[in-house]
Amino acid sequence: MYNFNFYMPARVLFGEGKLSELHEQKLPGKKALIVTSNGTSVKKYGYLDDVKHELDLAGVSYEVFDEVRPNPTSKNVMDGAEKAKKTGCDFVIALGGGSIMDCTKCIALMMTNPGTIWPVYDRFFEFWLGRTLKN
Repeated sequence: MYNFNFYMPARVLFGEGKLSELHEQKLPGKKALIVTSNGTSVKKYGYLDDVKHELDLAGVSYEVFDEVRPNPTSKNVMDGAEKAKKTGCDFVIALGGGSIMDCTKCIALMMTNPGTIWPVYDRFFEFWLGRTLKN
């Protein structure tokens, strides 16, 4: 039997100047987990500060999870999900490219589900694939 929660409507703001529109978006909660890499570029070039500023304008509080590595691991996912749970975050924001976005999607899955990533991930895709093949 399948048993999990997964609600992740994704909105991608991409391109020059798009970040400054974040505060104008209908955000899905009151506290965000900003997920980014363990590198320095988002801090060095001010992107992290820009996201924080946009969330402040939107009246949304936040926590930062800046531990995602290239080719993120299940530990990255579970550490991010645990931080989101412990700090009361109700949605996630990915700040970065492919690895960040992939890890953030898995963090979103695990911040609302018990257990570890692989069994939940497997159940989700078995369910999704079964429904897709029937349609």
